Amino acid sequence: MEIQDTNNVDNNLMGNKKRLLFVIVFIVIAIASVLAIISFNKSFSIDRFIEFFKSANPFWMGLAVFSMLLFIFTEGLAIKCVCKSFNYKTNLKNSFAYSSADIYFSAITPSATGGQPATAYFMHKDGISLSVITIAMFCILMMYSLSILIINIVCFLIRPSILLEFDFLAKLIIFVGFGIQFVLVAFFYFLLFNEKLLYKICHFVLNILAKLHLIKNKDAKIKKLNDIIEKYKESAVVLKEHHGILLKVFFLIFMQRVAQIGVVVCVFIATGGALGNVFDIMTIQSFVVSGSYCIPVPGAIGVTDYLMLNGFKTLMEAADAVNLELIGRGISFYCCIIVCGVTIFVKYLLLKRRSRK
Repeated sequence: MEIQDTNNVDNNLMGNKKRLLFVIVFIVIAIASVLAIISFNKSFSIDRFIEFFKSANPFWMGLAVFSMLLFIFTEGLAIKCVCKSFNYKTNLKNSFAYSSADIYFSAITPSATGGQPATAYFMHKDGISLSVITIAMFCILMMYSLSILIINIVCFLIRPSILLEFDFLAKLIIFVGFGIQFVLVAFFYFLLFNEKLLYKICHFVLNILAKLHLIKNKDAKIKKLNDIIEKYKESAVVLKEHHGILLKVFFLIFMQRVAQIGVVVCVFIATGGALGNVFDIMTIQSFVVSGSYCIPVPGAIGVTDYLMLNGFKTLMEAADAVNLELIGRGISFYCCIIVCGVTIFVKYLLLKRRSRK
């Protein structure tokens, strides 16, 4: 069982020109997104933004930064947990680098396609077998989707009115994102317990889509489906015999999702937000996370910003909503990407130095 052969793992990370292009596109989209937020919100003022930021409580802002770091750290712990279960010892520094690679490359590549190969590259260089890498990635993917689904459902049951206050387009984005996460969870569930039924369902759907002329090259799509199922099938078999791994990884990834949402909650409190609205902010942010999976844009830039503003404006003045979005997004995403980028750069240099010895 292999996530991909060693050369492909190396090439996926080391396609320098392709990665540089992704970084450039990511930076351009990020700048355009921030400028759009500022330009299209007439209530925005640089002076008021600076005042808003200066008035923030340092303790809660520190907690926001801590939550951002916890977001990276908990995924690393989940990977460490899987490796330990198969007798591969990884220290906290390496685990942090593995999760940083996943988060960073997922953010700068369309549809988060670069995260797994980059993580696999570093793990394989540290002597972890490709089979264990595949199992770790399987667990992370499955629990990532399951965690946000559970959080979404709990938040909706407690505060259903919050979702209703989003505009039509925002609701559509959130529902599509939720549907994608639901399909992913169903995919992993059937892969764990009935991959034959999963294959029949997927094959049936592909046939229908081909007859409706919604997809081309049906045979190529079926081949790709076979490759994906085969890629994770053996991992599923192993995990069925190790229920404890799934529970531990679920807890850690659930905490990762809470930390991700917690960044904006802490910024909200830091900037004088009413404590009575804390759960509302948490609910909005949980829907934002789901909606971010709707469109395959690097880092969900634009989509996430739109949803955050749309939700925050239901609780506060437009100017405060923009300020909260800029600071919250700045810490939870852009600062996170910088930390992850620096971490994997240092990790890569250390690997290069080790290879020369």
